[in-house]
Parts: sequence; C-alpha cells; structure tokens
Amino acid sequence: MNLKRWTIRFSKGSDMSAVMQKVRQKQQKQRKQTQRKQQPQEQIQQKKQRNWNQVIFAGLVIAALLCRIVGKVSPRYLFWGILRTLIYIGLYIGWGISIHKRVVQKAAKNTLIFISGLMIFWFVVRSIKYFFAMDVNVERYLWYSYYLPMLFIPQAAVQTAVLLGQPEEYILPKWLKFLYVPTTLCFLLVLSNDFHQCVFSFAAGEVWTDKGYSYAWGYYTVLLWEVVCAVAAFALMVYKCRLSQRKKYLPVIGIGISILYAIIYASGAEWMQVIGGDITAALCLLFVCIFESCIYCGLIQTNTGYEELFEVCTMGAQITDRNYRVRYTSANAMELSKAVMREAEKGEVVVDKKTLIQNRPIQGGHILWQEDIEYIIMLLERMEENRKTIEESNCLEQENYQTKAKINMLREKNRLYDKLQTQTAGQIGLLNELLSRYEVEEDLVKSRRLLAKISVIGTYIKRYGNLIFIGERAEISDVAELGACLEESFSSLKLMGIECALTAPAGERIYVRDAVRIYSFFESIVEASVDSIQFMWVKIRPCGEELIVCMEVESEANLSSFFDKTEKGECEEGVWKFTFTVKKAGEK
Repeated sequence: MNLKRWTIRFSKGSDMSAVMQKVRQKQQKQRKQTQRKQQPQEQIQQKKQRNWNQVIFAGLVIAALLCRIVGKVSPRYLFWGILRTLIYIGLYIGWGISIHKRVVQKAAKNTLIFISGLMIFWFVVRSIKYFFAMDVNVERYLWYSYYLPMLFIPQAAVQTAVLLGQPEEYILPKWLKFLYVPTTLCFLLVLSNDFHQCVFSFAAGEVWTDKGYSYAWGYYTVLLWEVVCAVAAFALMVYKCRLSQRKKYLPVIGIGISILYAIIYASGAEWMQVIGGDITAALCLLFVCIFESCIYCGLIQTNTGYEELFEVCTMGAQITDRNYRVRYTSANAMELSKAVMREAEKGEVVVDKKTLIQNRPIQGGHILWQEDIEYIIMLLERMEENRKTIEESNCLEQENYQTKAKINMLREKNRLYDKLQTQTAGQIGLLNELLSRYEVEEDLVKSRRLLAKISVIGTYIKRYGNLIFIGERAEISDVAELGACLEESFSSLKLMGIECALTAPAGERIYVRDAVRIYSFFESIVEASVDSIQFMWVKIRPCGEELIVCMEVESEANLSSFFDKTEKGECEEGVWKFTFTVKKAGEK
C-alpha cells in the first residue's frame, strides 16, 4: 500500500516526491534512534546469554586442558582422566543440541549432528579402553573402533563442505553418497585386522596390543583415504569461503591451525605433547571451531539474526508477550495502546481512518501489524460513486430494454397474425359468408348445419395457427400434434352427422411444414365435399424412413381435381382415396 501511495504522489511531480522522500527518511532515522534507546531489556539479556555461552565453552576447554596437565603429575590419574572425558562429551553433546536449534538446512544439520555423535563415540570408546577395559582382546577392538570416527568424520566433512552456501531445499547429488562405500570398506578392513593383519602387523609370539605393532599396506590405504577426504573438504571450504560476504577468512584460519597442529604433533615437539598431546581432543575441538566459523561467516545457514531483520523490515509490526508488553518492534511501527491491542484481538481495528491494525496469537504472545488502507478507502469511495452512477444508468437501460422487448413482442405477434391471416384468407372469407347466412337463416335445421360448418372452419383456423406458431419455434414436432388437429376437426364434423376416424402412430416425429401441408390438404377436401361427406378416415403409418398418409372420403362430390396434389389418388364405389408420403424427422 505504501508503494502504491508513493507512486501516486510521485506522479504528481518529481520535486514534491523528492521532498516527501527526504522527510520520510528523516522520520525513519529518528524512529530508529528512539528504538535503539528503548531497546527491550530482553534483547540485551539474549546477547549477554550468547556471550556467556562462548565464555563457558572456552572455560570448559581450559578446564579439560588443566585436567590433562594435572593428571600427568597427580596420583589420581583415573579421576582427572574421566573428568576430562566427561567435560569433552558434555561439550559435544551441547554443540550437537546447539546445531539442531540453529542450523536451518536439514541436510547440513543432520551431517553436523552426525559429526558430533562421532566425536562423542570416539571419546567414549577411548575412555573405556584406557580406564575400564581389562581384557587385551577388548582393548584391541576398542582401538580398532577409533577408525570409525577417524574415517567418517573426514567423509562427513566433505559432505558438509558440499552443502556450504547451498539453499535450504538443496539435496546432495547421488554420486556423493557413493563415497561412503570406500569409507565403509576401509573401516571393515581395520575391524577385521585380526584375520589378515593387512593394517597392523604383530610380531609372532607377542600379545597383540597397540604398544607393539608395525604398519602394513592396509594402514596406508586407510590413511590415504583419510587424507584425500580431508584435502577435498579443505579445498571445498577454501573455495566456498571466497563466496561469503562476512569474515570469510575465519574457516581458512581454522583449517590452517589444524594443519599446523598436525605438523607440530608429528614432529614430536615435547611442549606440544604436554599441552596438546591428546590428538583426539585437539582435532575434535579444531573441527568444531572450523564448522562454527563457517556458521558465523554465513556459509551454513542458521535461524539467528531475526531480531535485526525484524527491526529493519518495512512492515510495521510488533511482537508482544501475553500481557501486551512490546518485546520486538520494526522501525516504522506506530505506538499502540494496550486497549487498541486488545481490541484488535477480537477483530480488525482502524486507527486514524487510514491504518488497519491486525492481531494474531503466537506462541508466548501476540503479533500485531499495521496496513495502510488509505488507498483502499479511496478506491472504495470511488467504487461506491461508480456503483451509484452505474445503478442509475442500469435503471434507465433496464427501462429501455423492457420497452424495446415489449415493442419487439408486439411486432412478432403482429407478424404472426398477419401471416396467419394471409394463409387463411380463404377460410376467413368463407367464415364471414357463413356467419352472414346464419344471421338471416330462419330454418332451424339449416341454422344448425351452418353452425356446424362455422365450427369446422373456426377449428381449422385455430389449429392451423397453432401449427404456424410451433413452426416458428422449431422445425420438428410430434405426429400427435397433427393428430390433435385432425381430432378437433373431426369433432366439428361429427356435429354434421359425419362419421370420422383417425389412425396415427405414437412417438413418431414429423417436420412441421409437412404437418401444415397435410392439415391444409385435409381442410381443402372437407371444404369441397362437406355437404355430401358420409364417412372420413385418415390413416398415418410408418414405413421405413417415411410416413404414409392415406385419406379415405365417402362423398358424392367429384374430388378428382385433388389427384394432382397427391402421389396416388383413386375412387372406388364412391370412396375417394388419397395417398402421399412424407419423410420422418427422426426418433423422439
């Protein structure tokens, strides 16, 4: 919303926009200064807690180092040794828990926790070997077990180095997982040394311990694989450090210290044997420092730094506890009273007529954010104006439409009536003639016969009009509609004593134009012979894809003039037969 409003104002003039931008920058700067002065005490405590964690970690490392030094000169060597082991195990358990809480990327988090577990396993195995194992064979296999962390920590370091700087959803390539195969084979080679002595070779007749042995080709193979993994991890970390934007030299320093330590330790310097003679503890600490430096310089993504991010975000938001005490706030968030905050918990609250406050519960408190609705309100007002204008226009349009619809309906009715009048002009004239004769006729019998004729003509006009109206809506109709027309005409003929019959199939379809033609032909026959008709029978029967229509009329009148209008016409003993065919219009 702010961006849209800024865009609208900018379009009014670049000079005005520049002035407003400077004013906003100044206001934002003042808010930041005020918020720094009013920074919540909880944030200061959290920073102090992080500093204390670092001090405690360093203090425990120093304590473990002092335990080693004291243990060398004290008769209670076992006590100081176990205490030092417990300190280191506690450190790596705490580091693993910290990794689980901080690291975002799932693959990198699982790999680092796996490394932490290997370190803990290394210390546990070493402590059991030196302080608790009594059997020579058990000590030897505990010694062999050293190579589980010694082989898999460099391998996991390579995996972690590949994951550095990758997005959270990044998945390791399949080829990298195959590197665990030679690592596993190397460990199995060490673990099965008693059967082949290809890693450590023992003199004949002596007890097999780590105090008297020589290296075989298998040891150099295992060592070579460890060096390859370590060098690969080192190279990848150095390469990834170039891509970091914050103190990218820290991991390189840690790796350099590790290499320097290994060189000094291998040279046999006495002072290093006293201070850092425990290569297990030294390497594990250096590994932790290297990975922590990668976390600090941003190579491994963590979920820390959200407080600073929340403070500089452009969305005006505040995080409060359950009692609505503000704990975190963004730079452009407006001050809200507790009454407004509590009211927003029930629903949206509009303040200063242009800002909407919303409240949602979160774990341990609430989050409130503000939305600038000035532009929305302006649009709603404009929409309301447009709605009223459109409503007025629609009323006029609706009235015009209804008037036009009535006019068109009347025009259509007039057109149909004109069409009916044109096509039934002969019957209308005959009907007028019969009505005139009926008015002057005094004979009761003749008057009744004239009324019957008038009914026949009137029925035809009505039914013929129905067929025309049906034809305007559709081209096809049911044969039953034609049958209804004939039946109604028959009912009028029966008033004159004429016997009539109709036979028509059910469910057949016929074109309306053919129905009109049949009914018109029927009416022509009736009008030509109505005074002499004794019997009339209309038969309609299906034949394949056609309908055969047959009319039989018993009359003394000469109807031979109608033969030309049918396919077949004949007269036999005063019965006139007319036959013609029409096409079916399809199934129902």
